[in-house]
Amino acid sequence: MFVLALHYLNGWAMAAADGARKEQAEWPPHPDRVFMALAAAWFETGEDAAEGAALRWLESQQAPAITASDAAMRHSTDGERPVLSFVPTNDTRLGRLPSSNDAGKIKTAGLSLLPEYRSRQPRAFPVAIPRDPIVHFIWPHSQPGEHLTALAQLADKVTHVGHSASFVKAWVHHNETVPTWVPVSSVAEHRLRVPNPGRLSYLAQRQNRKIVIAHADLSAHASTLKGKEKTRADALLLERFGNCAPISLRPEAGHWQGYARARPPSAAQMTESVFDPQLIVFALTGRRIALPATLKLTEALRSALMAACPEQPPPEWLSGHRPDGRPSLAPHLAFLPLPFVGSEHADGRIVGLGIALPAALDPAEAAHSLGAFLHDQDTGLPRPRTLFDGKWFSSRIEIETRESPPASLRSETWTRSSTVWASVTPVVLDRHFDGKDKARLMVENIKDACERIGLPRPREVLLHPVSLIEGAAHARDFPALKRKADGGARYHSHAVLMFDEPVRGPVLIGAGRFRGYGVCRPVNAAGGANG
Repeated sequence: MFVLALHYLNGWAMAAADGARKEQAEWPPHPDRVFMALAAAWFETGEDAAEGAALRWLESQQAPAITASDAAMRHSTDGERPVLSFVPTNDTRLGRLPSSNDAGKIKTAGLSLLPEYRSRQPRAFPVAIPRDPIVHFIWPHSQPGEHLTALAQLADKVTHVGHSASFVKAWVHHNETVPTWVPVSSVAEHRLRVPNPGRLSYLAQRQNRKIVIAHADLSAHASTLKGKEKTRADALLLERFGNCAPISLRPEAGHWQGYARARPPSAAQMTESVFDPQLIVFALTGRRIALPATLKLTEALRSALMAACPEQPPPEWLSGHRPDGRPSLAPHLAFLPLPFVGSEHADGRIVGLGIALPAALDPAEAAHSLGAFLHDQDTGLPRPRTLFDGKWFSSRIEIETRESPPASLRSETWTRSSTVWASVTPVVLDRHFDGKDKARLMVENIKDACERIGLPRPREVLLHPVSLIEGAAHARDFPALKRKADGGARYHSHAVLMFDEPVRGPVLIGAGRFRGYGVCRPVNAAGGANG
């Protein structure tokens, strides 16, 4: 294991996640940004051969895991815009000096060079304020060997990461460290820049350091000469550098890597359904939408994903249909509402949407089909999307990345293990039952539905038109799903599921489980919603 530690000495990190826009602070710090800080220290201290070899070793390693605490973002008083600072512009100069008779212009020209008389332009300096200013980058399967000493020397030379005011102390950490963020090949909450083989050579090429310095030295020398000596110096400049002075260019983003929060080791032993317990969570903004509008929202999201998929027609796991148009028999993408429910003042409005991926889905395939919809491919930032049904609602969604979102927008609120689960949207039965044994058959049908998604058969199922979860709407308020055979309404009801052992969510059951019905939430021993 190799661990590199950073301590933000000011208690905050200044770096822009969105490039020149400078509206969003970067947190956690991107591994490639740290690599560039190490490379800058190497360029500026003589380019030692051993340190260069250590950097080339580091760039060839797999993406590191990261230990980083939650962070608050510095914003203006409205809580949304970045803080603006008004800074003096660069020195102003006259294109032509005024005549000695124009004393007023001479005075103005001189005063304009002083900072207090310069015009000021608004500038944003995005800042993240972490709860713990120490961050660790962990390469769990890497052993630096002969490069360890050189890496320690380089770390000791790093003075800042990101903005020049973002001071850090860096060192090689020798103790075991538990990560909070791990690289994943699937769809991920965060996309961070990571170094890749050849990154050091690329940075050296973009910096163009030696040639820029040589041109500056020769130009400065030529400016001190006169006559034939200056003519020869100018000719040498033209011969070596042409008509254009060499420049250093900002490096472009390297490789992007998805990162997800590390799952606790105990989670791996839990009984799970056919759905991945790590939901893709979107925050919803716009017109207030009540929970009974679930079908309209989930259909709008599904349509947007289908249209944005780079593979057309979309794969079966996304569309839910086989190539011949018949319904898929395998688990596929499920869409669920994330309402404000489960607390004293809950009103049931939908504050977000979730996507549950099939647990058996190839992570790389999921990233290929959904990545461009979720994130901007140039900046790696979440991409806002508009959902519109063409009639009565228009809402914006954006993948949730806040460190402390509301409980309804936390994946674990809907997936943490429990022995008792209660429906937030009604469970739709896949058959119609009549007769005196109707109630028992309905219960058995829901128990079958639990087994159908890979869960154990519940010990007991309770049916009721009112949800046990505070704020969830009455079952009659939800539009009925229609049977394809005859267009008749399918029966639906709220339910409480009681298992003999804890099961991990998401628990999505019944005939409407892929469209937002049958969404259950864990319930604690006292009868209230967990989370």
